[in-house]
Amino acid sequence: MLVSLLGCGSSPSQCPVDSCLEVELVGSPARALSTVEILLRDDARLTRHLFLGSELTDGTTLHVPISVATAPTARRALYVRASLDDSSGPHELLGLTEGMRAGLSRAVVTLSPGCERTPCATPGPRRGAALTYSPVTHQVLLHGGEGPSGRMLDDLWAWNGLWWQQLTAMQGPSARSQHGFAFDPASGKVVLVGGQGAGGVLADTWLLDPASLTWQKMTTSAPPGRRLAALGASPVGSGRGLALFGGQDGAGLVLGDTWLWDGVGWQPGPSSLCPVMPLAAATAPRCRVGATLVPLADGHESLLLGGWLGPQPASTFEADEVIWRFGGANWSVAPISRPPYLLARYRHGAASLVSAAGKRGIWIGFGESAVGLRQDSYLIDETSGQVQPLLGQPPSPRTETAITFDAEREEVVLFGGRSNAGLLGETYTLTLERGYRQHR
Repeated sequence: MLVSLLGCGSSPSQCPVDSCLEVELVGSPARALSTVEILLRDDARLTRHLFLGSELTDGTTLHVPISVATAPTARRALYVRASLDDSSGPHELLGLTEGMRAGLSRAVVTLSPGCERTPCATPGPRRGAALTYSPVTHQVLLHGGEGPSGRMLDDLWAWNGLWWQQLTAMQGPSARSQHGFAFDPASGKVVLVGGQGAGGVLADTWLLDPASLTWQKMTTSAPPGRRLAALGASPVGSGRGLALFGGQDGAGLVLGDTWLWDGVGWQPGPSSLCPVMPLAAATAPRCRVGATLVPLADGHESLLLGGWLGPQPASTFEADEVIWRFGGANWSVAPISRPPYLLARYRHGAASLVSAAGKRGIWIGFGESAVGLRQDSYLIDETSGQVQPLLGQPPSPRTETAITFDAEREEVVLFGGRSNAGLLGETYTLTLERGYRQHR
């Protein structure tokens, strides 16, 4: 569980729990720092610690509370985000320490301005890119998209919570956007399926090994070609790693079929007849494009949210009136409050989210609707099923933004997309405690 704590400052006597971890910051005078945020990962436990400027005047060594209950051999990682104000304005300093063990009582973190580390870089503006979290490497992976010139991209990037790094992988899938891209717990690899290529809609499936950065093209049966399908983890205990629903084929028809990935190949699941009008006793969602499929935090069900309903593109946008849930074999209507402003969107983002207080839910936001691009975002509380708006200043209205939940840092990550002014290349993170934060 994520716990939010105020930092202990420069004195170890101020630690409110069992003991302290000494964190020495190297590379910037402590007196010049305005704030320091430290994310401490000890195995399955993440804590956040915020130090204010008044606590940073006695030196560069800070004391972070830790629990002696953590096994000494457990993996430990520190992510440091510091702010500095000088005559030229505010700056961000970043530092990272990985490969430690929880039994150590001291860590040294080197701070440097933003993305100065080689081969650190930043992905270019794009829409229709794909993001997923890899528990194998503790990183968020970004693939492809469509650039400002309309050229399809096939580059691969990793986000470690602080900065981006471009990855060099063996030859893999062709350039594309609007594709499915999700980590598969059944195989321990990332599955890429379909999308919009330079020559049309694609129907191939690829596996990416996030550790070796090798691609493997699957030759087994695959879903028919599609773009903007909903792809997400299949419920725990279903024997399947991923579930895929809907999308749009190369002829422009909107699809309503379900496909299940078991780590080796695809198998067909329940499908909708895709009627123009909803059936009185529907047993599967109506066909749709640009929807999202997100697993609940407990892993037993996934929720299908939003989308442009079919059977084919129309001049008037139509949205579903319900939230659908998938239990691994069949679809049913979820007992969740369904305000129209939540569901009446497509090409939006959605992700599981855990708060510092242990609140679990589904975040949904941005995208397009009948009134244009959206800027609003909400949390569907997993316990009560109620919907609450997220307050604070969000990013500008946008659609086709790549979005996923970063389980290592317990943040929603957003990259790129399309605004009314053009394509975007911004990176944002979201926590319920601090709201949206742009990373430069």
